Amino acid sequence: MLENLRPNKFWYAVAVLVGSTVGVGIYGMPFAFQKAGFGVGLLFLLGVVGLVLLSNLLYGEVVLRTHERHQFVGYVKKYLGPWAQKFNLFLFWVAVYGALVGIIIISGDFLTNILSPYFNFSPFAFSTIFLIAASILVLRGLKTVSRFDFFMMALLGFIVLLIALLGVKRVDIANYTLGAKDFWFLPFGVVLFAMNSMPGIPLVREALIGSENKLKKALIAGTIIPAILYLVFTVFVVGVSGDFTSPDAISGLLGFLGPKIVFVGSLFGFLTSSTIFLNLATSLKESLRQDFHFKHWWAWLLAILPPYLLFFSGIRNFIDIVGLVGGVAISLEAILLVFVYISAKRNGDRIPEYSIRLPRPVLYLMMAVFAAGAAYTLIIK
Repeated sequence: MLENLRPNKFWYAVAVLVGSTVGVGIYGMPFAFQKAGFGVGLLFLLGVVGLVLLSNLLYGEVVLRTHERHQFVGYVKKYLGPWAQKFNLFLFWVAVYGALVGIIIISGDFLTNILSPYFNFSPFAFSTIFLIAASILVLRGLKTVSRFDFFMMALLGFIVLLIALLGVKRVDIANYTLGAKDFWFLPFGVVLFAMNSMPGIPLVREALIGSENKLKKALIAGTIIPAILYLVFTVFVVGVSGDFTSPDAISGLLGFLGPKIVFVGSLFGFLTSSTIFLNLATSLKESLRQDFHFKHWWAWLLAILPPYLLFFSGIRNFIDIVGLVGGVAISLEAILLVFVYISAKRNGDRIPEYSIRLPRPVLYLMMAVFAAGAAYTLIIK
């Protein structure tokens, strides 16, 4: 009977996508919603989640139409040729390495908030300890990471609920404004960065080997769950802190909820950042192994060592760079994805378990929206 209670392959796959999505981007959402107006932010959340869900389904179909396993860089090379691969390779490495460095930095800060009463370590030391532990999990492979993701997915839901319960009595309905014309477009890039899950989709297929017919449902569930977590977190933070909402979401709550929120918020932050680190590093390792034919140990080393060397060299305030690079890179990768999808429809070498039928004008409209997002990210920076 206990065997029947264990999560099945489907939910492990969903957990991989959730773990690939939920990350440090969640902390920018309350600030963006408050600046733009909660009503405007909510509209952007619904719109971007719809775009990301559609993109994920398109990417899932590309994966299923291709017999050979790749990461996104490999699919771009197969369906668009070497020129597009070089461009995407630049985007991929900059975005992933940037995100990994940012996560190493912020994980050390979170661990300092959580463990400093017990261990007199610096944030640098905690970041190093985090990297060592995470690199061991990445080295052990996808099965270990997917099971860790499932545990984290359940714990993340509990932490969001706990944060909401701690502050529900302090929520002020007056803090939910409809809109502000000066910052009305701000949530687009923030939400897109927070919802990005492309690196995890090939990992979802790996987790569903032999059950690829469940990929579509896993992608839908794995996209919607983070959106719900983000919404609950944002509703709570904006409702409590209002005009005092901070860019990192947590520090703005101190004056309302006291030091307990530092511990709970830091724990939540560490869980989200660690899951996204594991999935990004695993995705990068698999790309180096599958697309560039590195041996297992070399692929692992190249996924882990360069971000730490950048961090060790003195890059300790990297989160703004991650936001800028990630926002532009994600939009441009989404545009490439649409071109890859169009080519895979014609040139795929495998019959997919599902197929999305979209008119060409809808695909072109998607590309236009992502292009506008990339341009806006550059303009505001």
